[in-house]
Amino acid sequence: MEMQMDWSYVGAVVISGLVIVFVALILLIIAVWVMGKIFTSLKNGKEEGGEKAVEKKTPVVTEAPAAAVSAPAPVVMEEDDSEIIAVIAAAVAAMSEECGQPLRISSIKRSAPVRTRSNAWARAAQSESTRAF
Repeated sequence: MEMQMDWSYVGAVVISGLVIVFVALILLIIAVWVMGKIFTSLKNGKEEGGEKAVEKKTPVVTEAPAAAVSAPAPVVMEEDDSEIIAVIAAAVAAMSEECGQPLRISSIKRSAPVRTRSNAWARAAQSESTRAF
């Protein structure tokens, strides 16, 4: 016994299936976009809070009354990056002479602190990407 299907039924099933799939994809895109905005705003809030916390933690040196001074006042040392910048500029100048093209430094930024512990896969990827040809 052979059963015949109506082509309008087949077309309706195919079209409704496609519509459901694309609607689900659009909803997933919207959900991921909203989550990205939420996490970006949380990250920006933490960074701003972190800068404020660093500013609050900087020591303030005040003078004590002359009678109560028994030890020298603490000196707050700021890190001087001028030597590091000079070394970087010298390296760029040496490379400029070596390759014969004028090179210039557009900006110098401090990198994020290097983690002392990393997993084996991260170390393998780093050695693979920095290996000489």
